[in-house]
Amino acid sequence: MYTLKQILEDNSSPPEPIIDNGILLDGTILIIVGPAKSKKTFLTQNLALSIAMGNDFAGFKITKPKKVLYYLAEGGYYPNRERLRKMAENISPDNTENFLIAFPPYMLINHKENYDEICKTIKDSDAEVVIFDPLIRFHDVDENSATGMSEVFGKIKQLIEKLGISVILVHHTGKVQSKGGRGSSVIIGEYDSCITIHKEQDNYIRLTYDMRHVETPPSNRIRFNPDTFWFEHGNGIVELLENSDGSMQKKDFIKVYDKSEKTAYRHIAKATAGGLIKDENGKLELVD
Repeated sequence: MYTLKQILEDNSSPPEPIIDNGILLDGTILIIVGPAKSKKTFLTQNLALSIAMGNDFAGFKITKPKKVLYYLAEGGYYPNRERLRKMAENISPDNTENFLIAFPPYMLINHKENYDEICKTIKDSDAEVVIFDPLIRFHDVDENSATGMSEVFGKIKQLIEKLGISVILVHHTGKVQSKGGRGSSVIIGEYDSCITIHKEQDNYIRLTYDMRHVETPPSNRIRFNPDTFWFEHGNGIVELLENSDGSMQKKDFIKVYDKSEKTAYRHIAKATAGGLIKDENGKLELVD
């Protein structure tokens, strides 16, 4: 409890964001939502490794290394071991102990014995960011029940307050993807920030954001590299067009694109075929 006098006289600096632009703040809940086979776990593992290492990637800016505990209830040990080895090929070994991962098939946070076990594990690990992937494997309530989901999020917030952590949840969209995550509207009301994944062609995904505490960033497109298992900025075309109000003369684009003319034309053709841009009458435009 604070008096107004204490608040007005407090000049302490707030904690740095974990992921900049307010995407993940200290002591908050970020939820990553997407349809089946939209590479939600790939994106989440990229984020987890980047937070643990303190490295930026695909436009996500990580302020400094944090210890990450990743509860992954899908895929099992060996497939994920190979995936993580591929992702870690170019990672410095300096902070690899910052990343911890567990593979519980179920860990029901709304059950006291499981909650206590999770709480002890987080405390013993000194984790600062905890990930539950996917959310549905960490409770046994009806996702459409407001009372049930309020209980689940109440337990997550207890962990945040008791242990001083931030939490990332991975969740599936409902049958109507435009409505976001499936289940009770309580879920929407409980998170602090949300990344929604929209599948596109040619290994591209579009990300949209919803923020409670800061200005919402604009949507962006990133591309999954199947050779490295990392998401990357696209070939640059989308970004350039977004910074030019969505359109640009092709001849002007060739001048500013940081590639050879031959490569630029090849990338334009690829982005056009992938449905990201239109190339008509010498003008490039983003596809709405």
